[in-house]
Amino acid sequence: MSTCGRCGAVFGCAMADPDAAEPCWCTRMPPLPASAYRLSDGGGASAAAGCFCPDCLRALLVSSRAEPQKDA
Repeated sequence: MSTCGRCGAVFGCAMADPDAAEPCWCTRMPPLPASAYRLSDGGGASAAAGCFCPDCLRALLVSSRAEPQKDA
């Protein structure tokens, strides 16, 4: 089991489960931009997120398509 770095929900992650028989559900989703993995604590500091639950990953994918991509 994993904990969502965005909302705190507990969910199944095949990448974190050494006994998983199939790839993780998230491998069927498009990749997120690297910036989506930096979470703010509300006070200006940020931390790296590990996994996101299905609901948060879907929401982040939608919002990342709405935001213009910045050149690195």
